Amino acid sequence: MDENLSIFKKGLLLVGIPLLTQFLFLGMLVKIRGDQAEAQRWAIHSKDVMARAEGAFRLVIEANGDLRAFAVSGDPKFDEVYRHDRQRVTPALAGLRHLISDNSSQQEKLDAVRGKAEEVLAWLDEVRLLIGDGKGAEALRHINALEGKRHIDDMRAALDRFLTREHELDVERQDTLQRTAHEQNWALVVGGVLALAGAGVLLLVFSRSIGRRLAMLAENARRLAAGKALSPPLRGRDEISRLDRTFRDMVAALAQKDRDNEMFVYSVSHDLRAPLVNLQGFSQELATVCADLRRLLAEANLPTDARRRAVTLLDRDAAESVRFIQTAVTRLAGIIDALLRLSRVGRVEYRWQMVDVRAAVVRVVESFRDTIAHRGAEVTVGDLPPAWGDPLALEQVFANLVANALNYLDPQRPGRIEVGSRDEPGDLRAGLRTFYVKDNGLGIPEGQQGKLFLAFQRLHPEAAAGEGIGLALVRRVVERHGGRVWLESAPGAGSTFFVALPAGPPQRIAGQASVTANGRPAVAAPAPQRR
Repeated sequence: MDENLSIFKKGLLLVGIPLLTQFLFLGMLVKIRGDQAEAQRWAIHSKDVMARAEGAFRLVIEANGDLRAFAVSGDPKFDEVYRHDRQRVTPALAGLRHLISDNSSQQEKLDAVRGKAEEVLAWLDEVRLLIGDGKGAEALRHINALEGKRHIDDMRAALDRFLTREHELDVERQDTLQRTAHEQNWALVVGGVLALAGAGVLLLVFSRSIGRRLAMLAENARRLAAGKALSPPLRGRDEISRLDRTFRDMVAALAQKDRDNEMFVYSVSHDLRAPLVNLQGFSQELATVCADLRRLLAEANLPTDARRRAVTLLDRDAAESVRFIQTAVTRLAGIIDALLRLSRVGRVEYRWQMVDVRAAVVRVVESFRDTIAHRGAEVTVGDLPPAWGDPLALEQVFANLVANALNYLDPQRPGRIEVGSRDEPGDLRAGLRTFYVKDNGLGIPEGQQGKLFLAFQRLHPEAAAGEGIGLALVRRVVERHGGRVWLESAPGAGSTFFVALPAGPPQRIAGQASVTANGRPAVAAPAPQRR
């Protein structure tokens, strides 16, 4: 199908062609049914003609029998019956002739039958006159002389010639009727086969012209999510081709924005690091100068009050100012490093495989053994099913969550942290497994939970050091895995962070739309915060 046609025109063709075919098929079927009805009518016509011919002959035979009975018995009732049968013969033959008015050959044969019938009737009328004149014995002699039988046999012979031809016509018409029935059956079979073949051809055309090209668009979306090169552009000028071009323009714009953002981050980090280095160096110089001044004051011959005031200014005000400068510089350097780490998350190439999540969590807990012991906390790791992802990335996710739980434990009670899994019906249907990290720490007010996964958001800055980048990194990593992350928390009761990850490779997860081909998950939308 021409790829330059619009989808609307293609749809009209895909609908119009089978409709036209069906109309043609229905027209042919109606014609065959009409031919069959006509053949059936002629077959019934032949049967009717033969039945009426036999009926007319039977009336002649009955009239002959009635007259014989009248001659033998002299009973007037037989004469009445004879006259009744006699009067019906001529109309019966006339009606039969009208019935075969379309067949001149049969009309000629019927005229011969009619002539013989008139001879029989004329002979019967003569016998009846003899009986009416009181000459019953003479009438019986005429009857016994078999003259009437010869007339009837002549009529029978003429009628047989007529019926023979009518029987031949009946056979021909029955053959025509059977042939039209066979034609109708074959038409239905051929129509069904053509309908199936047409549906197959239309399905193939749709698949090649529309379905396959839409699949290529979907594949390009998966390639974009996987960071792979897009397939060649679609040809044509229809809506799908225009959508493909728009999609490619969008991809190019996104790529340009990514490059611009990356260049911006690097530029900012580069531009900020130079003054930070200077600030750090000058703050150290100031600290050195303060120390030198302190030594000079100790050696100088100054009044005691003046020396004491100068030392106080150096040790308290100057040293505190230098310390504030160095703390601010260190904090700003940490923020710059965090920005760089966050920008690199989307560019890391993952190694997709089945990950033993429990082993990864155990390694994370072991790495925090000193911190756990220092805080007097208890960490338990339950049975954790495997998940599909990058081992290092998933280990980083649980490391951030466990570290977050340790940092924000409540110092007023013994800390307890639990890492486990549970079944979420919605996630199971989507092919995801749900893990959680639960603590009995400080907790988070509901109004502030929505900000928690944003970069540089710290709700308890006094509890632990950091830049507030850990949970933002967790969210980015989980979304790249095609999963989702959310939390449930209450102040004073602790927090539970949930992470839903793919249960297996995409080809093993039926109906999972968030995981792309080639083992690369698509980026999922952020999950709503739940309480």
